Amino acid sequence: MSRLTKLQLIGPLVLGCTIIAAELASYCLAQMPSSEFAWYLNLEVFGAFQRSHYMLSDHFAVPYFQLLFVAAPLMLLTYSGFAFRLRFPIAVASNLSCVYACFLAYTWQRDGALQGQAASLSGAAPDSSFNLSGLALTFGPQVYILAALLMTSLLSFAASHALYLRSVREG
Repeated sequence: MSRLTKLQLIGPLVLGCTIIAAELASYCLAQMPSSEFAWYLNLEVFGAFQRSHYMLSDHFAVPYFQLLFVAAPLMLLTYSGFAFRLRFPIAVASNLSCVYACFLAYTWQRDGALQGQAASLSGAAPDSSFNLSGLALTFGPQVYILAALLMTSLLSFAASHALYLRSVREG
């Protein structure tokens, strides 16, 4: 297995393990609602996953949706591609992990901007303008998790495309 193929595995595995950790933190909070540590994990460390859960739950009312329909298929694609030495499932998992990491960053940024917007100024600026004063994003542990997810998924995304270009050039 080449080095680029191994780099492809990083994005889906890191994203899948992080989703599993976020869902475990949510489950621990449900079991122990008075635990300050469980609240800290759920709100501060995995806050981006909670925000994406809220956005997804508007469309899909399935408990543990991110675990069942994002992490499990990504891990299954990655494992099947690695076990059977197939390039395509690993490439699909790599690209989908990049898409979902970007979705997480988008929901984190979107909800952070909406929380910081003043009610009296909501209709003052046209919707097409981009105003940096409306971005009231809090920096905390979730920023580091999002940065790590984006970097690893972009690295595996780039490795996937480099392998594709190499196979096209050789074939």
